[in-house]
Amino acid sequence: MKTAIYIEDGVVQLVITPETEFEKNAVSTFRNQELKVEIFSGSFYDCRGGWVRQTQYNIYYTENNDDSIILKVKTDS
Repeated sequence: MKTAIYIEDGVVQLVITPETEFEKNAVSTFRNQELKVEIFSGSFYDCRGGWVRQTQYNIYYTENNDDSIILKVKTDS
């Protein structure tokens, strides 16, 4: 998936361009839908087990690296 942030005349756009069939199917679920969008901050971190975990408002994880933006999108259909 290619992503870009485009800023012009005070308008910020997040551009998401799918590359694989999985990504194309995921992005297509948002087309022509009435959407409810919420925006959160969060971060990802490596776990000891060798995978990556996402955190947000986790009182047990003390490093404050909430650089990621999480878009929570819910379709109304």
